Amino acid sequence: MNLRNHAGFTWIELLVCLVVIATLIALALPATSGGGLRRGTMTRSLSNMKQLHLATQQMAMDGITTGQTNLGWPGDTGSSFARWTASLVQGEYLSKQDLAKLLSAPGIIVSPEKIPTVNTTAVLVYAVSTNSPNDALFLSTANFTNTPTGGVPPLKSAKSFGNKGFAIFKKAGDGAILQSRQTGPQYTNVIGSFVPLCR
Repeated sequence: MNLRNHAGFTWIELLVCLVVIATLIALALPATSGGGLRRGTMTRSLSNMKQLHLATQQMAMDGITTGQTNLGWPGDTGSSFARWTASLVQGEYLSKQDLAKLLSAPGIIVSPEKIPTVNTTAVLVYAVSTNSPNDALFLSTANFTNTPTGGVPPLKSAKSFGNKGFAIFKKAGDGAILQSRQTGPQYTNVIGSFVPLCR
C-alpha cells in the first residue's frame, strides 16, 4: 500500500482555503455592520406601518359602509390614540398582541397590556381623516419630528434609529425610508403638518 496516494490537503491548498474564507468574511462584514442592520430594522418598521395602514383602511371602509362612527381613520374616530387602537382591537382588525408588535421597534417595546394607554411607541400615528389628502402623513417612526413650522432633523439619541434615517407612511398607502436631511419646512408641507396622537 502506497501512503503517498492518500487524499488530503497540502499546505498550499489549506492556505488557499483560508484566503477564500477570509475574503468571504470581509465581503460579509459591511452587510452585518450597524448601517446594514439599521436599514433592515427600518425596513421592518416600514412593513409594520403597511400592516397598520391596511388594518386602518379596512376599518375606515367598514365605517363608511356601516355608518359606525367608531370605525375610521384616527381623525374620524375622535383624534385619539386610545380610540383608534381600541377600534382596531374591538373590531378584530388586529389583536392586542399584533398591535403591540407593530408599534414596537428595537429600543421601544410596547406591551399588549399597555394598549391603548401607551404614550411611547416606535410608530407615531397622525390624525388623518377621510377628508385628508392622500399625501397626508399617517404614520412615521418615532424619531421623525413633524411640526406646523417644519420638520426638525432627528437627534442622534432619538429612538429607534437616531439621526440615521426614518420611515414614513402616507394615507394613500405608500411609504418610504428617508435620510434625516430630508426633513425641513418644504418637505414637511408636502406630507402635511399633522401633530402625532402619541409620543
